[in-house]
Amino acid sequence: MWGQKVVEVTPGNRASYVNKLKNHKGQYKEFAWVKGELIGVGTFGKVYLALNVTTGEMIAVKQTVISSKFRSSRETKEIMDTFRAEVDSLKDLDHVNIVQYLGFEKKDNVYSLFLEYVSGGSVGHLIRRYGRFSEDLIKFLTEQVLQGLQYIHSKGILHRDLKADNLLLEMDGICKISDFGISKKAKDIYTNESAMSFQGTIFWMAPEIIDNTQHKGYSAKVDIWSLGCVVLEMYAGQRPWSDFAIAGAIFKLGNKSAPPVPEETRKMMSDTGSSFLDRCFETDPEQRPTATELLKHEFCEKDETFVFANTELARKMKHEDTKEEKKADMMMQSKAV
Repeated sequence: MWGQKVVEVTPGNRASYVNKLKNHKGQYKEFAWVKGELIGVGTFGKVYLALNVTTGEMIAVKQTVISSKFRSSRETKEIMDTFRAEVDSLKDLDHVNIVQYLGFEKKDNVYSLFLEYVSGGSVGHLIRRYGRFSEDLIKFLTEQVLQGLQYIHSKGILHRDLKADNLLLEMDGICKISDFGISKKAKDIYTNESAMSFQGTIFWMAPEIIDNTQHKGYSAKVDIWSLGCVVLEMYAGQRPWSDFAIAGAIFKLGNKSAPPVPEETRKMMSDTGSSFLDRCFETDPEQRPTATELLKHEFCEKDETFVFANTELARKMKHEDTKEEKKADMMMQSKAV
């Protein structure tokens, strides 16, 4: 889709428009799409299910609308320029554990970002809906997230907002890191950069982001701390610092404390799982491991006997997907009219 003209098609003219998409060589000269239902609301906009008219596939469209009365604001322009620059830096990423970015369009006061659609939903949503995960499932997902982190870190990108809500799960168990809205490129991701700003979501935030009063900056090790928070989230079935409000969590992080592990959660956790969390929650970022180092941890060893399709979560997702397929079919049929 990159480099192609982007055209939003209304349901009524979809069928006639498809025939106009190809040039004389039979190549698609435009990317046409039809917007469907709202499937998510984030910090920087709303996410819609959409139909790629060109291929017939479902995609996701993340849209940010800038009110006309603010469009002349220098601050707003800088925000949107930064947003587009970040997207441009991510367009060449290609990894099974990273949500694929497909294209970008600005039309009037609407900014649209086209993404791969991941049908299983976010890990955060699945935790809230079905509760805590089993340890074998946690290990299976954690290894994938580390593969994704290792990849983006190798490209000089810090995610800076890793949490269960920003991990998407395919129906076959493939886990993908999403939402790079506040990601940052750095020349040396493991060297503290003083230009780094206060970014992220408090409950998944590393202590060095909070304690940045001397403008020492921070490195990609913040993503490793956030990964630990996600692992704890999957074990406990609730967000890290679940007994604390924002102010309390900030105070604790300022004192370089790790999120407490509920006693009930600690009992169900193996020694290997506990050791992995401890490594993620090294308060000194110099001692905290990289994604590459953590992939060598015993916790991330692949279990050849593990089959995602046999898990309770997979069965529940499949049942839920049957309902979603019916909704998607209805959408396809309505857009074809």
